[in-house]
Amino acid sequence: MRTSNSSFRVRGGSQPTPVYSFTMSKAVGGTYELFREQLAKLVKSLCAEANVEYTGEGDISGQFDDFLVAAAKKSPTKKIVVLIDEYDEPVAKFLDDLETLKRVRSDLHDFYEKLKVNSGSIRFLMMTGVTKLTKLSVFSGLNHLTDISTFQQYATLLGYTPDELDGALRENVEALGVQNGKDFAAAKKAILSWYDGYRFSPRSEARVCNPVSLGNAFKFGELKGYWETTGRTTLIINRIERAGKLPSDIENVLADAFMLDVCDAESLPMESLLYQGGYLTIKEVRPGDPDTGREESFILAPPNLEVREALKRGYLSQVMGLKESPFNALVDKAKQQIAYGDWMGYLCESLFGLYASVPPDWQIKDEAEAKRYFQLFASMTGANPQPEVATMLGYADAVIETPKEVCVFEFKYRKSAKAAIKQIRERGYADKWIGGERPVTLVGINFNPKKRNIDMPIIEKV
Repeated sequence: MRTSNSSFRVRGGSQPTPVYSFTMSKAVGGTYELFREQLAKLVKSLCAEANVEYTGEGDISGQFDDFLVAAAKKSPTKKIVVLIDEYDEPVAKFLDDLETLKRVRSDLHDFYEKLKVNSGSIRFLMMTGVTKLTKLSVFSGLNHLTDISTFQQYATLLGYTPDELDGALRENVEALGVQNGKDFAAAKKAILSWYDGYRFSPRSEARVCNPVSLGNAFKFGELKGYWETTGRTTLIINRIERAGKLPSDIENVLADAFMLDVCDAESLPMESLLYQGGYLTIKEVRPGDPDTGREESFILAPPNLEVREALKRGYLSQVMGLKESPFNALVDKAKQQIAYGDWMGYLCESLFGLYASVPPDWQIKDEAEAKRYFQLFASMTGANPQPEVATMLGYADAVIETPKEVCVFEFKYRKSAKAAIKQIRERGYADKWIGGERPVTLVGINFNPKKRNIDMPIIEKV
């Protein structure tokens, strides 16, 4: 538990106000009973911090009330400051156990309600968390609080901006660059690719870097994914596994205002959980139209490379039951095949093997789903495909560009790879690259639902 001996001094005031800071992640347990035990320990520690008596009598919310009253009485200003981090963590732990979740949420309602009861003794209260799973119950008892999650003026509060990389953090960026053989510009570009992209407010274009991940990168001198150390991936993966399918294209998720704010754990859509958990962020705002009644909507996508890697590795290694070592070996081999332009080896070995790993009870029932898996698998093996690339006569299903060549893909379902190649040629999907500095390769793929895998692809050099 994080507590604090610091104080909060009001501008122009001479008396400091004590600050009590703690995280609700210390009130997490694998069972309801353990949750209550940990919550009681948290209150006991707060009492010790404030040097007030802890009786242990009555329910836990009553003990917390006693602490707030006693701490305020001992304060020189007769008020205290309360800072609570990860207020939603106890509920998130039981997202897949709704009966226990309801009991925990009820207890937290009573616990947090004491903050309102004692609002006259609390000079400043701030609560932070990731999801809004407890918002319904918390804010029914704390309706005097303001949710600033999407306020424009706080859009850069919870991360580092590109300007701060140029300014206060410049020496750190330069040092990281030296450790990785990059100059400042290249190191900054890599940092932004890995950790930037979080957009908190639809009213502001400002985006920020994940401060924890960036701090770890500076500390360890390595640009890599630190996201999964938060433990949130398992929660998402469990939901996907129960659903028995991958969510829709995570690079272009259409959402409305309700989806971004929904906080009912019983009916929480996968997209809302991904957004509130930080796996998706606002990519684009589509304005509403009062004349037609069209409401404002949003396009969501993963904020950066770190989150994409965490999600995709979670899909493959956990949902599909792939062990980490074989999976890493597969990825390394696939990257070599892409680097050498061995598309037949890549498709017939790496991609075929990944399709074969799809759980048997999952249904790939149409071309759209088959393509979605292709996009995921190709991304995870380092190919970084561009989906639905516009041309004069339509959209190429995918384009993969490497320093050596451009590959244009067309995907079919229950047809033939020959039909896919024919469509590429007839509609000129590759024309914009023909005659350029890099050679062009056409790839036709057909998914065979009877085999639950791809047929032999057709690859043609232009």
